[in-house]
Amino acid sequence: MFKDIITYELDDDVDEAYLLNIAGEIIESWMSKQPGFIQWDIHKNTIGDGYTDIVYWETREAAQAAEQQMGNIPNAADWFSCYKEGSIGSQNLQQLGSFK
Repeated sequence: MFKDIITYELDDDVDEAYLLNIAGEIIESWMSKQPGFIQWDIHKNTIGDGYTDIVYWETREAAQAAEQQMGNIPNAADWFSCYKEGSIGSQNLQQLGSFK
């Protein structure tokens, strides 16, 4: 499994309800149709004003292919307007193991 970890702050004019609404639209119209997509979790950080999204993909290649298709997202401008300029960071994680 491959995970994209995205950190960001919301733009000043955006609230959590709007973020979640737009995320639902993105899932329905685009992300769920991407090969290898598993799930997208949105987290509010418990310290500070930040947010962290974890997007799960079957493989790194699937995540990279989806990234190349981001220009085709129907309401991309609405989605990207959620983020405070300059606040976005990302990491990519390849799962080695999982224990319960």
